[in-house]
Amino acid sequence: MGSPTVLTGLAVADATSEPVPATATVASEALRVETLTGGADDGAHVAGAALLPGLVNMHDHLRAFLPTGRASEGMPLATAITSSAAAQAVAEPADYRALTALGAARQVHAGVTTVVDHVYPLHRDGLLEAVVEGHRDVGLRGYVALGIMTRGAADLCTSVEDVVGLAERAADSVLPREHLYLAPVSMRSNAPDDYAVVARAAERLGVRLYTHIAETQAEVDACRAEHGLRPVELLHRAGFLRPGTVLVHGVRLSDAEIALIADTGAVLAYCPTNHLRFAKGFAPVTDLLAAGAAVTLGVDGMESPFHEMRQAVHAQGQAAGDPGALTSAQAFDMGTGAGARALGLPEGLDGGDLVRIDLTAPALQPLADPVWSVVHRAAPAHVTDVVVAGRHILRDGELTAADGVAIAEKAASVIRSLAARTGSSVPQFWDIPSRTAPPQ
Repeated sequence: MGSPTVLTGLAVADATSEPVPATATVASEALRVETLTGGADDGAHVAGAALLPGLVNMHDHLRAFLPTGRASEGMPLATAITSSAAAQAVAEPADYRALTALGAARQVHAGVTTVVDHVYPLHRDGLLEAVVEGHRDVGLRGYVALGIMTRGAADLCTSVEDVVGLAERAADSVLPREHLYLAPVSMRSNAPDDYAVVARAAERLGVRLYTHIAETQAEVDACRAEHGLRPVELLHRAGFLRPGTVLVHGVRLSDAEIALIADTGAVLAYCPTNHLRFAKGFAPVTDLLAAGAAVTLGVDGMESPFHEMRQAVHAQGQAAGDPGALTSAQAFDMGTGAGARALGLPEGLDGGDLVRIDLTAPALQPLADPVWSVVHRAAPAHVTDVVVAGRHILRDGELTAADGVAIAEKAASVIRSLAARTGSSVPQFWDIPSRTAPPQ
């Protein structure tokens, strides 16, 4: 058993409490945070770092099956969704594990302690187990939304019954039941009846529900034309809206749908950078918050929760024509406490999760308001330590349970292999140079 590690910094337990000098002791898979009471000297001693609650990423797909570059700029959403289908079709459990571990490592370096990983396709045995192992390889707390696709490419589709059966077998064996969601992918990938069937199955199994919804105007128009209802209204009719149901995106919502989300206790996973990248529009986040709905943040393949916090502030300000429409405090809560509440995790610094960031970096100085600076200036490069459930999984910028370079090398090898299996190629400079061989 290793000796205890003591981290010092300004404790920022939530967006409204005054930051206070504190120490965090990590030992024996436990975390104890104590406020320092020695006065000004203590404050000066710890002012070089901040101790934050764990960042919660409520929506991501941690496996990137294809490299991205300038050729993909301006790609329509539908094309982006289908572009990696060939690689997904041939991917095996070992590929899922390697790519998930890379995504999980990126999350941890960005201060994420908990992620909801929306996993699909689940078209062959062993994929869920591989994803869970990928999370555990780096120590990230993973919740898994089991994606259900009944429409689309035949070799990627699954039946509702197959994925419900997977959930039944996995609950409390592969993952705790409360870490599982049944997750029809979207109205593009699912028949409307799927949602009602899945809602009944979730009730029987005691798991929660999750889906992409109201993402584009085309989706709304198609739903109204076919069913005479808007997407969230259709979910409500199917019994899909209930406390804890996660609705991802929610860009195109009516006032009535906002009220339904708030009244049923559903949760929005807001992904502002993704919305900006694909020109989807501005989700009505301030209206949802005003209605009492829970709004959380999802990274969704972008850079980090820090970036999503400030993008949320800027996007909502642009949408409202008011730069103060969404405050930094609200954005901070969306990336920390709101996510914890949505998942039933402890809030603040008392639940065993902690992120330490370096405040001495030029980007964060001069420091007048730690919450504002975290939201508007912090980045993954400033994260020094991450603790999950009392386990120190990132120490002084290095993963403790795995070799980060080895994870990247393995993932790069998998991408090259997937490319070869689908008749594609990747540039030679994708090879990661050895840490011991001299540059050529």
